[in-house]
Amino acid sequence: MSRASVGLLLPVYNEVEGLRRLVPQIDLTLFDDVLVVDGGSKDGSWQYAVEKGLRVMTQLRRGLTFGVLDAIRTLQTDYVIEFSPDGNCLPERLPELVQKLREGHDLVVVSRYLPPARSLDDTWVTALGNHMFSALIRHIGRCPITDSLNMYRGFRRSIVELEDFDRLCVGPVLEPLTSALVNLHRMKYAEIPGDEPPRIGGESKMSVVYNGSCILLMVLRVYLRKLGLRL
Repeated sequence: MSRASVGLLLPVYNEVEGLRRLVPQIDLTLFDDVLVVDGGSKDGSWQYAVEKGLRVMTQLRRGLTFGVLDAIRTLQTDYVIEFSPDGNCLPERLPELVQKLREGHDLVVVSRYLPPARSLDDTWVTALGNHMFSALIRHIGRCPITDSLNMYRGFRRSIVELEDFDRLCVGPVLEPLTSALVNLHRMKYAEIPGDEPPRIGGESKMSVVYNGSCILLMVLRVYLRKLGLRL
């Protein structure tokens, strides 16, 4: 039986400071492919990636969700790991993440809320939101989910090809949908603890109210799928 292939995906938008600090710490030999998807950076992010010999694609559609989704479908690996180069992801968690995927897990999340991990970038509002959405998604199936929102995760690429994935996906993040669908279909799920350090440069582009509304709608749609209904 051949070894499962794993690709590393780095979504980038004006993240050159984080790239310069983190890329040298990543063991690129862990991966069968590495892809940087650039959303129109003006700070030299994609040029730095090219200098480091990384494969770079320009985002095909507007918005983080579509940028990530199109890049996942560009990768031809069995698994994809999302790694944010803004400083929130620790490179030292990558070997264990790859190992868990190659053990046959469909989704592995680096959880900021699985002891002894902690987040140094969360506010009480975002922490409460993650707790609430994780609790809702846990009730869809049996997975003991503690962190449904973190981008730092690896999953079977075929998950984004599940029926209605695009229709179910709403708003600027797709990660909660992968958690919900894996739980709905009773796929193999795991978490590993991992701290979330503060951002490196720049500012968060997230709108708490808008993101939260979109995630709630996605979760509701998955609940309806469980009941055999559609929204």
